[in-house]
Amino acid sequence: MKKYTNPALIAVALALLGCATPQQPLINPNGQPMKFVNPVLGKGAMSDARYVLLEKSISDGKYKVVSISKTRPIITNERQERIAFNKELTGFAPDFTDYSFTTYTDQGNYGVNTVVMRCTAIPRKMDQYGPCNSTFSGVFVPTGVMKDYVAGRISQAQKDQWEKAKNNPLREVGSPEWALKQANVFDRMPELVNAQ
Repeated sequence: MKKYTNPALIAVALALLGCATPQQPLINPNGQPMKFVNPVLGKGAMSDARYVLLEKSISDGKYKVVSISKTRPIITNERQERIAFNKELTGFAPDFTDYSFTTYTDQGNYGVNTVVMRCTAIPRKMDQYGPCNSTFSGVFVPTGVMKDYVAGRISQAQKDQWEKAKNNPLREVGSPEWALKQANVFDRMPELVNAQ
């Protein structure tokens, strides 16, 4: 019996297998899981926090560590982002100076609540750092809007009103984990533990 091997099928199978592999959880030096706290750590968790200041490189577009410290660093240019870790290194989130969050209730998705910020203006990061100017935020589109569009209850133009940043002022905060990994912050845990 002759066996046939299709390289394309093998490639698809390997890709699917790779997608099915769960990501390894982030672990702090004490063996505890680390996670993104949405949208910010909160005032209680900020006592004795550790700060990481990242900057996007002009040359390759990747994030690099500017500083790791126990004192809140000042953002000095538009390419920088500041992340705070709680003392136990179990939670992290962007360290915004703008805390004017509100809650959006998505009636089209069983009343799910999402913490968002209304961005009517976009200040410079050096003046007021928040979801309106951070790389770690994006336009908030309620799930109910997509459901209504797919069901034909709203038009493409109505959907666009939600999806385009110039039309929709609502921003939600995303995890900075990808930028922290790019800057190798999770490989520098001793520096976070012993930050000065």
